[in-house]
Amino acid sequence: MDNTKKLLISSSAKNTIKESVELAKEINTGIEISRLPIYKDKNLTVEDTIKILQNDLEGFNNRRTLHAMFSDVNVAGQDVLLKEIAQKRCYQSFEIGKGINADTILFHTGNKGTRHYGSIESFKNNFIAFWKDFIVEFEKAHIIAVIENVFEETPQFCLDLFEAVNSPNLKLALDAGHVNLYAHNTKVTEWIKAYRENLYHLHIHNNFRTNDDHSNLENGTLNYKEIFDEIKKQNINPSFVLEMFTEEDIRKSVEIFNRLY
Repeated sequence: MDNTKKLLISSSAKNTIKESVELAKEINTGIEISRLPIYKDKNLTVEDTIKILQNDLEGFNNRRTLHAMFSDVNVAGQDVLLKEIAQKRCYQSFEIGKGINADTILFHTGNKGTRHYGSIESFKNNFIAFWKDFIVEFEKAHIIAVIENVFEETPQFCLDLFEAVNSPNLKLALDAGHVNLYAHNTKVTEWIKAYRENLYHLHIHNNFRTNDDHSNLENGTLNYKEIFDEIKKQNINPSFVLEMFTEEDIRKSVEIFNRLY
C-alpha cells in the first residue's frame, strides 16, 4: 500500500498547520487540513485563507484532503438566517479545498441527535435538499465530498443521504471513534458492512466511550485489528486519517496501523 495515498494525518496533530505538514513530510503520509484559520478571524477572507494554507503546504507533494468547517454548522436548521450562515461556511470550505488542490472534502452532518421524530424527518429532508444542490459544485470541480457521522446512532441517516443525492462525487466517511462514543448499540464493523464499497474515507482514533479523546489506536475500547480485518473482508480500500492531536499519538498509531493493516 502507498501510504502517501491512503494514510493521512490530521493537521490538528501539532500546534500549527505548518508544523503538522512538516510531520507528514517526515513520516511520508498525506495530510487532512482541519481547524481552518478563517474560523478565528472574522476579517480573514477565503482568499486570505487559501494563501495561508498554500504557504503552509509549500513543498508538500503528498496527498491532501480538507476537513470542512464544522463548529455550529447546521445547513438543515429551521432558522433561516442561521442556516444561511452555515451553508455559506460549507461553500467557503469548498472554495478553500479547491484552492489548495484537495481531492476530498469532508463534512459533518450537523445532526444534534434529537429524539423528536418530526424534527428528525425535517432535518433529513432539508439536508438532502441542500446536498442535491451543493454536490453540483463538486461534480464540476472533480472533487469528492464525504459525509462523516458524529452523533448518529446507526448508519441509516448517512445511507439515506447517499442514496437520495445519488452522485458519483458524494461518498461516505466513517469516524470510528464517534461510533464508539455515540452509537452504543452498533459496532464499527456493522457500519463497514452497511457502507460496503461506498466507504471512501475513515477517521481512526480511540476512546473509552466516555469522552471524544482522539487517542492512539490502542488507547481505548476499539479493537482495530477487528476493524481492519472487516475492511479486508469487504474488499474495500478507503483512505485512513489518523485523527489524533499529539505527535506522540500519531507516531505510535502509524506503527500500529502498519502492523495491523
